[in-house]
Amino acid sequence: MAIHERQLRDRERRRQQIIAASKRVFISKGIKATIKDIAEEAELSPGTLYIYFKNKDELYASFSIRLLKHLNLRLQRVKERSEMPIDQRVKAVQDALSESYEIDPPVFIALSHLQASETLENISPDLLEQIMGLLRQSLDTLAGIFANEMNNDGIPDRDPRKLALILWALFSGLVLWEESKRTLDPRKNFLKPTLDMAFEVLARGITHLNQDLQADSPFVKAHSSLEH
Repeated sequence: MAIHERQLRDRERRRQQIIAASKRVFISKGIKATIKDIAEEAELSPGTLYIYFKNKDELYASFSIRLLKHLNLRLQRVKERSEMPIDQRVKAVQDALSESYEIDPPVFIALSHLQASETLENISPDLLEQIMGLLRQSLDTLAGIFANEMNNDGIPDRDPRKLALILWALFSGLVLWEESKRTLDPRKNFLKPTLDMAFEVLARGITHLNQDLQADSPFVKAHSSLEH
């Protein structure tokens, strides 16, 4: 048993060595990096890399596991503070997303690219299910943070899952867009002020929707009359 456990530890250590090397290569060369580039950085043979990862796409996708686990923990803490006003919850969500991004910007950017590429088609079913399961957990928690305000009287246009998708798309989209401007001027931080404005507008919109629902607005009455 001791030998088997040591083998497992050695295997995981080598796997983390490959991941660390590949991150360094992706930072310097981007998605055009090759298995050969990564193997040279890790001081291993390309054949050794294929023992641990099916292909470059699978290695690329594996970056996101740790980040998504951290994000889910942060979002769960926000969900548990349901007594906070809406605007404070929106800000807490922004902070949770921003913190996860700042832990490892290249990995968050890789994750954002991952969802809009063919990479997911080229990875093993087990890794795909792990990533998609963590993404679903993030979206479910985001929906739960605003469930009381959004899912009022069963109105379909107030589905909190739609808001969760909007929040995720808003953040990841702005990360990709604003960070691309760093190539024009690396000295400037375009991302934070843009995120602050976007989430402030979003918070006001959610507050307005909630006020409409509480006031039994004409929109709510119209839906009610259609249902009956």
